This record gives sequence, C-alpha cells and structure tokens, in this order.
Amino acid sequence: MPKMMTTAALPIAASTAVVCTLWLMLEASGAVAADIAPTKRLTTDPPRIPLTLGLPLLLPSQDPEQLVRAIYVRKSPFLGKVSGYRRAFMPDLARAIAQDLQPGEVSTLDFDWRYGAAAKRVRHLRFVTKDEDGMAEVSVHFRVDGKPRTTVIQMFQRRSGWRIHDVAQIGDPALHQPSWSIRACLHMHGAVMTPSCDKPARDPDALKPDPTPPLPPSAPLTTKAPPPASPPALEPSKAAPSNRRR
Repeated sequence: MPKMMTTAALPIAASTAVVCTLWLMLEASGAVAADIAPTKRLTTDPPRIPLTLGLPLLLPSQDPEQLVRAIYVRKSPFLGKVSGYRRAFMPDLARAIAQDLQPGEVSTLDFDWRYGAAAKRVRHLRFVTKDEDGMAEVSVHFRVDGKPRTTVIQMFQRRSGWRIHDVAQIGDPALHQPSWSIRACLHMHGAVMTPSCDKPARDPDALKPDPTPPLPPSAPLTTKAPPPASPPALEPSKAAPSNRRR
C-alpha cells in the first residue's frame, strides 16, 4: 500500500514542479518586458515614414504624357506622403523622395524639380513624348527668364500604370545651366541620364502642398411642411321625414 501511494504521488509532484516552473518563467518575462519597454528611438535611427493616405490626388497613370501634365498643372511638386508619390513614381524612388522631404530634416530635393527654377519664372511650356515597348520619355520644353530649358522625365509602364523612373536636366556650361537628376541627387541606382547632382537653388514654394480646394457650401436642410389636414368628411345628412300621408 505505501508503494502505491508513493507511485501515485510522483505524477502529482511532477505536475506541481511544472506549474511552479511556468509561474517563475512568466514572472521573469514580465520583469524583462518591464525593463525594455517602452523602446526609445535613437537619433541615428532612420525617420519613420507615414503610410496613411492623405488627400486624394487626381493623377492619371494610363498615359505617360497625361500623368506628367497632371503633375505640371499643380502649383507645387510636393505630393505629400508616400502614398501620394507612389501614384506617380516608381516604388523605390517614391519612398526615397518621401523620406528626403520629412519635416524637420534638411532636404536634398528642396527645389522645384519640374523646372529646376521657380515656377513663376517659367513660360511657354511644351511637351514632347516618345513611347515604345513599355518605356517612355517625356521632354518638357520651356523658358526661364527667356532662356530655353528642358526637363527629361523617364518612365516605365507597370501593371498599375505609368510611373516615373527619373527626372533630369542636362545643363549647358556655356549658359551656366546645371546638370542633375533626382536619382543622382538621392544617391540611388539607375541614374542613367546624368550621374551629376549640381542641383538648383532652394525654392521654399516647392515644399508647400497645393492648397486644398474649398468644399462647396452645403445646402441648408429644408424640412417639408406637412400637407394641410383635409377637412373631416361630412356625414350624409339624414333624410327629413316625409309629411306625405300614405
């Protein structure tokens, strides 16, 4: 009989030891979690990029020239967050531009890359498009202070539509015009049009988002007046008794 009691007590003792071990592990994990939380970001960590959707952008992507024209119609090249740049640029370039334009950071693309100059100095805009086998090159010709200048936009066709691979200007040393491309200035691969980044002067207006169009005033709510109550139906008058003798 004592042997049977000892044998039966072994599983109970083992289960009790397991429960105690688990309890100690949970307490230890809680203490460790309390020590490491909350996690503080270091100054050397890359900035977080917000991925939330901003204001809707009307950027048609089924035709390369229409996409470029829609960008040039805007008052500013600033497209907001990553989601806005992904509507016009290749994914790697969209993320790099959005990271470069983080608030509070010294930006590389602090100029209007559409013109390489302030937009108010630009006149006589003209678009020329070459499209072949899923690749397109839109050359935007214009004049800045009377001098001709050209911005070349290289694009590729994706399943979601056309996207910008790079934007560049090939300058003329005789006219003191710089050569630069967005990929070269951001130190990215694929800067095939020019590897140099002699970027133009800073333009504060290029970092301002387009003003939000005002919402149309909402029409005041009008409640329909209830229809007038119909007069109560008159009961048919009882016929007057006839004085006629039968």
